[in-house]
This record gives sequence, C-alpha cells and structure tokens, in this order.
Amino acid sequence: MSLTSFRFIPLLVLAVAFSGPVLAQEGKDNIETRDLLKLNLSDWFWARYELGYEHVIDESTSFQIAVAGIGASENNRNSIYDNIFGNFSDVDVEIEHSGWRLSPEIRRYAWVYGGMPEGVFVSLLGRVENWSLSVDEDIDDLSSLGPNEYQGELDGVFTQFHWGGGVMVGYQWYSDNGISIEMYTGPMFRSFSRSWSADAVLTDGEQELAEDSLEPRVFQTSQWDPYLIANSGPSWRFGLTVGLGL
Repeated sequence: MSLTSFRFIPLLVLAVAFSGPVLAQEGKDNIETRDLLKLNLSDWFWARYELGYEHVIDESTSFQIAVAGIGASENNRNSIYDNIFGNFSDVDVEIEHSGWRLSPEIRRYAWVYGGMPEGVFVSLLGRVENWSLSVDEDIDDLSSLGPNEYQGELDGVFTQFHWGGGVMVGYQWYSDNGISIEMYTGPMFRSFSRSWSADAVLTDGEQELAEDSLEPRVFQTSQWDPYLIANSGPSWRFGLTVGLGL
C-alpha cells in the first residue's frame, strides 16, 4: 500500500463516522410515527366507551388492543296486566349497567406510508366482554303478577359474559396533521353465558321463575333488549373510529 493510500484512511473513517447519523436521521424521517390512539364512535349507542392503541410492526402489519368500559343508567316504566284475575299494576325498573370489554386484533394493510398504516386492511379480531346489570324493580301491586311469573320484585344482578372473534375488512385514512379515520365491517362469532343473582335467597323453582321473568319484565323495557337476548352464534360487526398519531 502506498503512502498516498494511507492518507485517505483518516478521510474514509471520518466519512463513515458522519454518514451514520445522517442515515439514521433519514430513516427516522421516513417513519414519522408508529403508534395510533383511537376512539371508537360506533359503540356509544351500546354504552361501550372504547379506546384503542395500534402499533405498527412492519411495512404491512400492525397490532391493536382496545379496552372498553361499560356504563349507563335506565329508569323504565312498564305495566303488568293479569288476564286471569284482571289485576293491573304499574312497574318501575331501574337498571345500572357496568362492565368491561377487551379486544386484541392483528391487521394486514395494503401499504404503510410514512410509518403509519393507511388504506385497505384485513384483520383477525378477538373479544372478551363482561356486562352486569343491577336491577331494582318496584311493583305497585304484587297481586297483578301471573301464576307463571316470579311472585316478587326482581331485585338483583344479571351478568352476561361472552367471548368470540371475527374477520374485519376496513379502510383507514391518515392525514398529515396526525388525525386518522377508519371504517370497518365483518362477520363475528359470539358465545354467551348468562346468570342471575337475586338479592333474596331463592329456591330452585323461584330461581327458574325469576330468570324466565327477566325478559318480559326487565329486558323488554331496555333499549339494549336485542343484545340481552341474543343467541350464541354468528353476528355482524361494523364500526367507525377517529385517532391521533403518537
């Protein structure tokens, strides 16, 4: 190696040393952010207040975890008429809703621009939900209750648990100012389990009558009646979210 070649070695070392930060900065510029915080707007009607966190894994894949709190109050009025004895009575039903929902999801996008997922996506979604209804029934005249109904006020806690999953197809927009909007839809499968715990101690026969009386006397007065009596099996889901890049 000549003396001239040795003179170029320090210059080469300096060039490599300075090029590293420059390349790293360029790579950082290409990936503006890899995370989104999203608010679900479509489940408010069902009293589910969901916040999701999406993280980009690679150029076409992201992972999302969404957590929802359940909360609502109802004060409904119903009437009972006994066809056998001709008794009529007004019924007031107060319902306090509470619970939680957890939904993990893995997504595949058509493309990821600037580190953020945009465009068409397909995802696999899982779901676990626990929903409790605290029921306080007030009946003016207990004699209006039919012989095949629970002969008392339905005071207690109804719990509905379900797990399931599905396949979603959607589209997500991501603006330059960091705002995202997405729409999605797809089929799901849900498996329900339900239980009723009365405030009073019930016999087996009373427990069965109380559970049978929940639908006509409590659920049918609630705006969530279709969800409370839904059967296990296939269903369809759709939604709308807005988000902010982190």
